[in-house]
Amino acid sequence: MERFFLGGNTAYGFRGFYDGELARADNVVLLKGAPGTGKSTLIKGIGAECARRGLDHEMWYCSGDPSSADGIYVKELSAAVADATSPHPCEPSLPVIRERTADMAAALDRARLLPRKAEIERLLKFKKDSYERAYDMLKSAFGHYRRAERMYLQSADAAKIRRLAAAFALSERALFPEDGGKGRDVFSSAITADGNVSFYDHLAGKRVFVPEGCEIGARIFAEEVAALAGGGIRLHFPLLPEHLDGVLFPGVAVVSDAGQFGTAAEKLYLGDGEGAAACEAELNRCREWVKAACAELAAARTAHLKVEKLHAECMDYSVTDEIAERVKKMLFG
Repeated sequence: MERFFLGGNTAYGFRGFYDGELARADNVVLLKGAPGTGKSTLIKGIGAECARRGLDHEMWYCSGDPSSADGIYVKELSAAVADATSPHPCEPSLPVIRERTADMAAALDRARLLPRKAEIERLLKFKKDSYERAYDMLKSAFGHYRRAERMYLQSADAAKIRRLAAAFALSERALFPEDGGKGRDVFSSAITADGNVSFYDHLAGKRVFVPEGCEIGARIFAEEVAALAGGGIRLHFPLLPEHLDGVLFPGVAVVSDAGQFGTAAEKLYLGDGEGAAACEAELNRCREWVKAACAELAAARTAHLKVEKLHAECMDYSVTDEIAERVKKMLFG
């Protein structure tokens, strides 16, 4: 079982890879419904059922609140369940044939909700404003990162790093699939209410390579390997998703951060010390703005949780249980 983020809080606002990932599945259930209607609980319950049945699966988590599940992909069944509420851009392409929808909000009692309308509207506005402030801060982080890139490239030899990546891809070509195929796009890290959160499950059982040097150089290296090898699972940089933090193949990974697998990882030395020193101050300023954005995301989550609580008080959980059983039948038959 691996964990990823399909969407992230970036310098460009919320960006995600939902369409591409859901297109891999033959059977998709899209969950609709307001906060607190049980979408994440249902997705985690399906994960527990997969574990009980011995079915390999991926869990997709929420970049706003990494304790909340946004979706699950059951590999052996080619089936997925995903939260399709805003900001997740999940719309049916083959309704009923491939995608079916379950509306968790059907369990909400409107008569009990109406007296709470003003409070819910206030909290949702606070959440929206907090996200807007967070994205403004990530734009500031973007400016510092771009300046860091320029300073790095003035002092480091990017062409040399690309040559190192090409030599690595050639020397280790047996590790890469012959037909790379289209590949996949996900985040293994996200800018969240809990700070920068990363998952490393996908590195288990793989030969892991870590470019040693400045993070900018490590991304140049990973992007060159990804382009040369083709296919694989591309791990995107959460602040600027056009850049990569790494790339995964069935038996090998090239990543800028290996987490708990770092002690056993094989180091690939970039020799870019001058570039790293030149841009260090700007990268630190970038990190400070990201940290400030995370504080705003935490404020947004607090408001979201209060809305969840208000909704939960107006739920008929017997309806929720019926929907959950129906979704499980859609997946498992």
